[in-house]
Order: sequence, then C-alpha cells, then structure tokens
Amino acid sequence: MSKEIQKREALENEEANIAHLATMSDSALAEKLDTIHLQSEIAVKKKLTSSIELLEIWRSQVIQARIYKAENNIADVPSEIDLAIAEMEAQEEKSEQCQEILNETRSAVIEEEAEQPQEKERNSPDKPEQLSLF
Repeated sequence: MSKEIQKREALENEEANIAHLATMSDSALAEKLDTIHLQSEIAVKKKLTSSIELLEIWRSQVIQARIYKAENNIADVPSEIDLAIAEMEAQEEKSEQCQEILNETRSAVIEEEAEQPQEKERNSPDKPEQLSLF
C-alpha cells in the first residue's frame, strides 16, 4: 500500500483510530510513540518525505489518544493474550478443585472398604455346618 493511501486512510479514520488507541494501556501507547520516533529518525536520515508525513500523522493520533484516555478515564481493554492467560488460570484452578474433591472421595472410599471386611467378620461367625456344604 502506498504511503499516500495510508496517509489518506489515517486521516479519514482519525476518530476511530484515536478511539481504538485510547483502549490500549498507557505503557503500550508510550511504546508506540517510541517506535514512531525511531522510525521517524530513520525516515529523516533516508529523506523519505511521505513516510515522515505518515509517521507524523500516527504520532499525532497516539498523542491525542493518550490525552483523550486521560481526560475521559478510559479503562484499558485487556489484550487477547491477557484474556487467554486469565482463562487458563481459571481453568487450572477449577481443575485443582476437582482434583481435591477426587482425592477426598478416594480416601473416603478406601476407608469404607477397609471397614467393611471387619464388619462382615463380626456379623458372620464361621459355623462348621455352613462350611461343610461347600
């Protein structure tokens, strides 16, 4: 895509871009500004006028997004990675709870099985006449 088309789209979608950028964390916006600054230095050294203009538009939009975010107390939208990590942690916690229940059930069953033979022996004494039938 040519720089002219990118500049035109950046200007046409300025409000949407700023609204989207405002949902990012302040540290992510600061990192974007640093990246744009580094790219601008390279563009200046190589005398890429259209790239410099595009980067200036992006820089302006990131700064506007930071101001808009601060003035309107816009909360950060968690990234897909953060959401996936939270979901994995919740699943792991649920799995641990299930494992605890399973372990408790196993120990209860083992205790019951250990008590049952003793109860049978108490309830049914060996009678010689019963043994002779077999």
